[in-house]
Amino acid sequence: MIAILEANVRAALRDRSPAVAADAANALARLARLAFAGDAYAAAVYHGLVWDLHADPDPRTYALRRFLLEPAYAVEEAHVPPVAPEPLLAPEALLARLHAEQNQRNGLLHPMSAHLFHGQPSLADLKIYLRHHWHRSRLFYRELTELALSCPLSHASVLHRNLYDETGGEDGSQAHPVLLQRLLRHFDLPHGFADRPELPEAQAYLNNRIRCARHPDLAWGLAVLFSLEAGTPATHGNIHALLQRFGVPDDAREFHRIHMSADVEHARETAELIGAVITSPADQAILFASLRYHRALGQRYFDAIWREMQATHDDRHR
Repeated sequence: MIAILEANVRAALRDRSPAVAADAANALARLARLAFAGDAYAAAVYHGLVWDLHADPDPRTYALRRFLLEPAYAVEEAHVPPVAPEPLLAPEALLARLHAEQNQRNGLLHPMSAHLFHGQPSLADLKIYLRHHWHRSRLFYRELTELALSCPLSHASVLHRNLYDETGGEDGSQAHPVLLQRLLRHFDLPHGFADRPELPEAQAYLNNRIRCARHPDLAWGLAVLFSLEAGTPATHGNIHALLQRFGVPDDAREFHRIHMSADVEHARETAELIGAVITSPADQAILFASLRYHRALGQRYFDAIWREMQATHDDRHR
């Protein structure tokens, strides 16, 4: 049945008729219900299929793909652990609480991060990490674009400034994904924009980022954006130091050098935007629920990368 549901969804991209699209949206929602009910095989198929619908660059099917995904988004949202509404915090207190939540679930506390940044990682470990780093980073500009579509005019400029920097300003050769490609080329790693992450944990994490960016309630997307921006300077500082230990030349480290400092301003602007947008206890509860869910998916993704590194170690010592 799972294969039939997947086939129905993929058929809609070829047929595009309203009747086929409606059936496909229902099929994807059924697949989502199986996935979030604990069926591991259904989850792997579902997250891979949703990734493909997100990553497809064809503008002719963009509206159709969003239509197919909306019922499935609702299924996932219903499985996000809720946070009980509390009295609305003042902007300064809200920001402090966000930082506390972020620090409690900081990826730098993960055993994989400790191994990479404070241990003795191998070149194979570094390459595994960078391959996944490419998956996590290269399409961030599209997430900003999706989030900006839901913003009122009075708030859109914050996201557009971030997007301007992300895409290289007036010089596309300085677009952040292009800078990261230099590093991947240095290590002879895949660096194409059509690269597909194979781990279901990677797909689930990245799919949720798009789902939140597209959500009409900005609290979903702003929580994820805050988490990404707030954690960037420290993470990229550690990566930059690690690359120096491996003798990576300056030009190939440019992506991480920029992100050690530039995202401090982006994080500040995002925090100000959150203070302006979160105006009710219900909004605040969604903000924290989204942040916690995003960080939980990130933790599972890091667990999967760590297992991949450990499997490589085991293979080398057999």
